[in-house]
Amino acid sequence: MIRKATNLDLQMIQNHAAIVQQEATLGYMSGNPALINFDMMNHYKGEYYVIGDHQSIHGWILLGETPLPYEHEIVGMVLELYVLPQWRKHGYGKILMQYAIDFYKRKGFKRVQLNVFSGNPAKNLYDSLGFQDVSTLMERRI
Repeated sequence: MIRKATNLDLQMIQNHAAIVQQEATLGYMSGNPALINFDMMNHYKGEYYVIGDHQSIHGWILLGETPLPYEHEIVGMVLELYVLPQWRKHGYGKILMQYAIDFYKRKGFKRVQLNVFSGNPAKNLYDSLGFQDVSTLMERRI
């Protein structure tokens, strides 16, 4: 059900990049989302994994790793999670996130981190899986 993304999958993911970026960042990020995605893949040694059946992809997750800036430890990083609108409310986001947690456990990591914008409904999923706020980025427009 979950597999590493093929080149064909990556093209489909890239075609959805602008929509994903808009939804995930609630409109905060601009630029070329396709370049941002693939820059993240390279910077974080990321790999996409997709969920679906033989006919279609229902969603995907981008997994990477990063050193913690305040400790000498490499942690797993969920860089992107997306479920196509027609497949939402079927548990695919939770399945992908559980896959990520298990993936990092098998690699011997002790922590998994992710970044989520305030107001993103996916935060409820992350909370339900035991993720906790570590820091808060605040902003004021001037």
